[in-house]
This record gives sequence, C-alpha cells and structure tokens, in this order.
Amino acid sequence: MKNIAFVIDTIATDTAGTQKQLLETIRRLNRADFSPRLICLWESPWMRANTLPCPCTVLGYRGFLKPDFPAVIRRLAALIRSERLDLLQTFFEDSIFVAYLGAALSGSRPVLVSSRRDMGLGKGNQPWYHRLFALTLPWVNRRFAGIVANSRQVQEYVARRERTPAAKIKVIYNGVALPEPTSRPPPELFTKHSADVWIGLLASLTPIKRHDLLIRAFARLSESCPGVRVRMAFLGEGGEHERLERLAEQLGVRDRIHFEGAVKDVDGYLTHLDIGVLCSDREGLSNAILEYMAYGLPVVATSVGGNPELVSAENGVCVPPDDPEALAAALRSLVEDTQTRARLGVASKEKARRLFSWGRSIADLESYYRELVSAPKRAG
Repeated sequence: MKNIAFVIDTIATDTAGTQKQLLETIRRLNRADFSPRLICLWESPWMRANTLPCPCTVLGYRGFLKPDFPAVIRRLAALIRSERLDLLQTFFEDSIFVAYLGAALSGSRPVLVSSRRDMGLGKGNQPWYHRLFALTLPWVNRRFAGIVANSRQVQEYVARRERTPAAKIKVIYNGVALPEPTSRPPPELFTKHSADVWIGLLASLTPIKRHDLLIRAFARLSESCPGVRVRMAFLGEGGEHERLERLAEQLGVRDRIHFEGAVKDVDGYLTHLDIGVLCSDREGLSNAILEYMAYGLPVVATSVGGNPELVSAENGVCVPPDDPEALAAALRSLVEDTQTRARLGVASKEKARRLFSWGRSIADLESYYRELVSAPKRAG
C-alpha cells in the first residue's frame, strides 16, 4: 500500500470544480493499494461543518511573507516523515511551493506531482506574489516527477507558460458520475413553466463565467423567436448577482431568467433542463459541461480551454468567446428543433459514459501513481 497525500489550499465547498473532483477522487481510490491523506494549508468553515473522506491535517499557512511560514514548512516536513508519505499531489500554486519546500526539508524525497486544471484565472484574481511563481515554476517543476493536466489544451498552456516539456505533463480527464433514474418530482420552477424550453448555466456568478454574455444572447434569442416560450436558469451564486439582474432588467428579459443560487438539488434541475450552456472566457476542463453531458443535454459552449475536447457537432455547438450573436444563433438552432436537441443529448450521455466515467478517470490516475512511485527517484 502506498501512502499518498493531496495538498490543497483548503476545501471551501464540495461543489466547486477542483475541490469536488478531489473529494470524489479520494472517495474512489482503491484502499487496497492507496492510503490517502488530505493536507490543507488552512481550514475553512465548510471543513469544520462536514466530514472529510480521509484523515486531514491543517498546516496553518497564512502566506509566504508571514513570520510563521518556516513553522508551516517544518510541520509539513515532519508529517512527511512520520506518515512515510510516498507521493504528494498538489493543487494550486501556493501548495506547489509549500510541498516543494516541505519535501526538501523532510529528507525522505517523496514523489511530487502537481496538478493544472485551468488556463489562468485572469488579472486581479491572484495575489501579487503569484507573478513570482510564474518565474520560478520552470525550475521548481524539475523536482516534480510529473504534472497532471485535465485537458490537452491545459497541457499545451502549461508547457508553454512554464517552459516545461509536454512529455512531463500527463493528461487525465475529469470524471463524472452518470445519474441514477429517479422518480422525484421536479423543482417547482419547472412545474410552473412545464411547456417552456429551458436553458441552464451551472456556474458561480463570477466575471470569468460570462453570465452577462448569455443574458445578451438570450435577449437576442427572445426577439428572434417570439413564438417560442424560452426560460433560463442560473444555478450558482456569487458577487455578480446584482449586476446581472440589472442587465436582465435593462434588456427586458428579467421575468424569464431565474437566479436559483447554489441549489442543493442540482440533479433535479439538470434532469429537467433542455440545453446546457457554458460561455466562459477561460476553462480547463469544465465539470459543468461534463454534468450536462451525463444528464443527456445538448451543450452550447465557448471554444476555450478544453471545451472543444468535450463539445463537438456530435453533441452540441462550440461558439467563439465573447460573441453574443454567435451564442444566440447556436441557442436558436436548438430551441427551434426538438429532434436535434434529443439526438445531441443522447450523444452527450454516451460520450460521457465512454470517455469521462469515474471508472476510467480513477484507473488512469492510479496507473500513473504506480508508475511514478515505482520509477527511480530523480529530478527532471
């Protein structure tokens, strides 16, 4: 049995992309081969209120420039030695450097693996010192045995940005669970408007997800399809809520856009949507799209990051980013054609089952862990 630790800043929720994928990975790892442990840089309110799927250590990290930072590194080094950790996998940049320094101080040289799951968060979304990370990552990456990317586009982005050979970056797609049949009644929203065509966007209300783009496209769609009853559901919460509501009011579509917040019954909503949309400016490999596919939805997505690896003419439409006209046209083609929606939805579900099941994702990941742990430990 190999002792493996997952190092991440914190677990703030079990619904956000990376954190949801990590928790599901831990739950599904073969316990006959791997003994997992979670190492968080700091503790969140969610962690205090919920049960985690494995033992967890909180390092008490507050930042690289804090006076207690050396104590954090010593704490991690001691944990690596006492738990005899064979492999550490990191998520997000702070964790990369904390794990790198902790492993160096431990003297036991565990295998280090880092993860890359996006193509940048955009300006203003990272602390200033992350600019220094970009300069040092090419050197730090030499100490890591491998890097896991969740799409080919992320692999190419990391190789270019971090000046690291693409051969060192392993692509392992996110996993998604296919839903079980259910007889539960639909959310009241769908009961009240059962004859309408429903468009849904599952994402936090943050600028990078571009809900504003979808609202503008929806207004165009409503003008061009006056005889079709169409409604839209936003599933997620965030700081953009008030601005988006004002925009919907200005464009005259507020009464047909439903801001549902962070719903607990995501299954109930996805089961009754007709079209799934993701119109972000940046993506790694979208969990929202994977969930749309698992629920048999045709997908309209912007052609950024790994989206084209999930969505093609087989199961939906990819459109250019920041183009409300193209987005409206793609939606119109599906809203007006029930048969096409059904055909693309069936293809979506089959593609999710064939290429993105949790069984396949976990098997690929476990195989990669075994390969790295059994390989001679060397830098580069």
